Amino acid sequence: MFVDRKYVRKSTKTADRKEALAFAKAFYDSIRISQRLDISVHTDTFFACAEHLRKRQEMLVATGQRDKRILSEDERKLRADILPFFGTKGVADITASTLDEYVAYLASKKQIKPTTISKHLVVVRKVLVEAQRRNFIKAIPPFPTFRVKDNPRPYFTEDEYRKLRSVAKRLAKEGAVVRGVPFTEEMYDFIVFAMNVFVRPSDLKLLRHRDIQVVTDKRERGSVSYLTLIPQKSKTVVRESISMPRAAVAYERIRRRAEVKGTLKASDFVFFAQYPNRSYALQTIRRQFEFLLEQAGLRQDRLGRNRTLYSLRHSALMYRFLHGDNVDIFVLARNALTSVDQLERFYLSHAASRDKIETLHSFARRG
Repeated sequence: MFVDRKYVRKSTKTADRKEALAFAKAFYDSIRISQRLDISVHTDTFFACAEHLRKRQEMLVATGQRDKRILSEDERKLRADILPFFGTKGVADITASTLDEYVAYLASKKQIKPTTISKHLVVVRKVLVEAQRRNFIKAIPPFPTFRVKDNPRPYFTEDEYRKLRSVAKRLAKEGAVVRGVPFTEEMYDFIVFAMNVFVRPSDLKLLRHRDIQVVTDKRERGSVSYLTLIPQKSKTVVRESISMPRAAVAYERIRRRAEVKGTLKASDFVFFAQYPNRSYALQTIRRQFEFLLEQAGLRQDRLGRNRTLYSLRHSALMYRFLHGDNVDIFVLARNALTSVDQLERFYLSHAASRDKIETLHSFARRG
């Protein structure tokens, strides 16, 4: 094939005419695609605009305006599905019909949830916004909309939480082993700690002693100790979060244990500090927790939904809403490093009328 003023040759490695023709067509297509993806020549392709988006997001990460995880998640979606479909297309040629075709392409390729499709379309929109910023397109085409059914998170009732703690203590006392790792009182304290703070388990795995401060307030009924936590690599924002008092009690036990082990330096991790690989540490915690759920008979809630490590966070949020004295939902959302919308849709949707029956039966006082 004569390309860019020179011949490009490649063997078909077959004597079969049909196979050779198929190879030649594929070879031709690969050359044309490579030409189309030459950013210096074709500046208006989706691929070129995706590259500009990547560079701009890297700048936002470098200046602390964007979480690096968002960049890596966008790049993964681009490489796996979006660029193979849109890469060679000119951004001006992408219409609402093209977007519908992409949705059909995803649906035919694999079993995919509407929420995942929506996330893919968010990345596509980001690239088209970048194209609009560069005046390659005047307007962004209408995007498909999806009715996403919310899936409320399973949590533990108070009786179930008591049972969970009781079985955790028993397993630690019996010296249970989960895939070669002993089940110890550290796991019990992790559960108590997670139930009394409002951050995600993915934040807890990275929590170091320097990220925690014990605060003691003097109040009418005596002094109260609690924790302030600042997860450094949170999924959403880096912001201070306040714990419930019981978390301070659990943390004191954790500190004493770490002091004995020699892992109480400010830079040491709070949980399972012996594992420098924090992904492996979280995986170990998750395995032990799943083993505990099986032993306690709490793997599923009454609606048949599987509980996970995140059920501890969901329970912490639910308990504040159900048992707190008129807790401000905005303050609760900020403290949990999430939004009011997320809180209402996924965490507090279990709070049926019967859970707030006193409010339901109340009457306004007459003057």
